[in-house]
Amino acid sequence: MVFGMGNIGTVLVKRLKEENISVKYIVRTTGIFDVELNKVADKEKWEDFGVNVDIAFICISTDNDGNQALEYALYFLKQGKTVITCDKASVAYHWDILKNYSDLFKYTASVGGGTQMLKEVSLYKPEDIKEIEAVVNGTLNYISWALSNGIDKEKVLKEVLERGYAEPGSNSFEEIIKTELNDVVLKTIIIANHSRMFDKTISREDISVIEPDATSIITKRCIVRIKNEKVEVGFLEYNNSDNDWLPDGVINVLYINGGLKADGPGAGAEDTVSAMISDMDDLIK
Repeated sequence: MVFGMGNIGTVLVKRLKEENISVKYIVRTTGIFDVELNKVADKEKWEDFGVNVDIAFICISTDNDGNQALEYALYFLKQGKTVITCDKASVAYHWDILKNYSDLFKYTASVGGGTQMLKEVSLYKPEDIKEIEAVVNGTLNYISWALSNGIDKEKVLKEVLERGYAEPGSNSFEEIIKTELNDVVLKTIIIANHSRMFDKTISREDISVIEPDATSIITKRCIVRIKNEKVEVGFLEYNNSDNDWLPDGVINVLYINGGLKADGPGAGAEDTVSAMISDMDDLIK
């Protein structure tokens, strides 16, 4: 069963067909559909159709609190069924619940898309991680990268909107930066908790957020920095005097203890779906 049929859901259904994985039902805001997009029931009946489903893919747009994605996930997890998601809010805000289903619940696609950086973090014992530094938002990285290369602000805004880098409804620089910085905070919560570096669950209140001003958005990049003593995100000073490690354009990057561990496109339907398919393959093995 696939929840959501936006860009990611559409690509996912196509890829599952190519993998010869049967998609029984697709849950959309307008109802429940079969794989040929014939409506079979109203959305409210989704639980009735989930009874005979083995795997649930959650591709809905991230909401404010993640409650909708959590509801979908728990319905299947409590039955011992697999859930694969790209949603961020449910993982960030409901970690204490979802971490109890680690054998069934996979969320690689929620951070870094095709880079699969969470899998790289998993390779480390918590006590061996001294510092994580990352760029996890391609939109903000693109804006700073473009502005630092002398591209006019209005042209950058136009490109961000036309290329679909911004979330729906964000039409100004201020709206885009606010929305995307929130995205970074959610991903930082996920990385921090996934790393198991801390003896408590990291929440939004534990994170220091540095918002940009007219200068720093050009001279700095939006970076995630996770250490035992502090978790911070935003337009930070670089630790590395050689800034070659900062990616160009919409690329994401992950460094652990100063070493490059993952880089590549962090968003986009194709890359996100590739991460979800990889999670499915890992569970099937």
